[in-house]
Amino acid sequence: MTLLTPTAAASTRRAPLLPLLTQLVLAELHRLTRNPMFAIGTLGFPIMFFALFGLPLVHEKTDAGVNVGQYILVSFGTYSLLSVAMFSFGAAVATERTGGWLRLLRASPLPAALYLAAKTIAALLFSALGLTLLYLFAHFAGGVTFPAGQALLIAGKLLLGMIPLIALGLCIGFLASPASASIVANIFSVLVSFGSGLFVPLEQLPKFMQSLAPYLPSYHLAQLGWNAVAGQGSGDIRHWAWLAGYTLVCGAVAAWAYRRDEARGQ
Repeated sequence: MTLLTPTAAASTRRAPLLPLLTQLVLAELHRLTRNPMFAIGTLGFPIMFFALFGLPLVHEKTDAGVNVGQYILVSFGTYSLLSVAMFSFGAAVATERTGGWLRLLRASPLPAALYLAAKTIAALLFSALGLTLLYLFAHFAGGVTFPAGQALLIAGKLLLGMIPLIALGLCIGFLASPASASIVANIFSVLVSFGSGLFVPLEQLPKFMQSLAPYLPSYHLAQLGWNAVAGQGSGDIRHWAWLAGYTLVCGAVAAWAYRRDEARGQ
């Protein structure tokens, strides 16, 4: 009788991580771009809001002599990143979790960390595209522009500071149902945007909202961009510390919720 035994090469064979990560990122980007409502909401709305609220003020200046159009551009850029984090991680992860996609991934050799890394990289690339389109619109439609170095500095700060928003989106995705995750993501992104002064300057908001703003992650993210516009980076450490704290807390909650789903077999 002939016995078939697995060879050592077959039992230890693994797909190379980099090509696998690349394919996962491309698949995630394809999923994001083929959803027209998601693309319109995250790419189109910030441009539309800038056209409505930013273009009439592009020639105004603040008391400190900073162009108002540049401030508003950073505000809606921050809103764009918040929207991507809430909908690509909050609503989408909730759908993948309850639809069985995550259960299928757990049964495969694919590490969960690679899956999350691919989603994060894809979200950052998609967000970079959103910022680029917003910059281009502001430049050609309103003459709002930055020197190349300053533009790259602002984009780098905003994209790096987006990590805690992604962790927050994961919390929503692992804790809420698909239907409620979309509602929570919608309500949260709008309320937090208002509360952080992205739509209306903080000075024009009620006192209780002004006192609440320093506790919101999008407020600290926007402050990094606003400081770069004004050339004042000395206060960035406090905002980075807040964002790091949000990353740790939300990341821990998301990891706990992920293990809870894993134990339930979802």
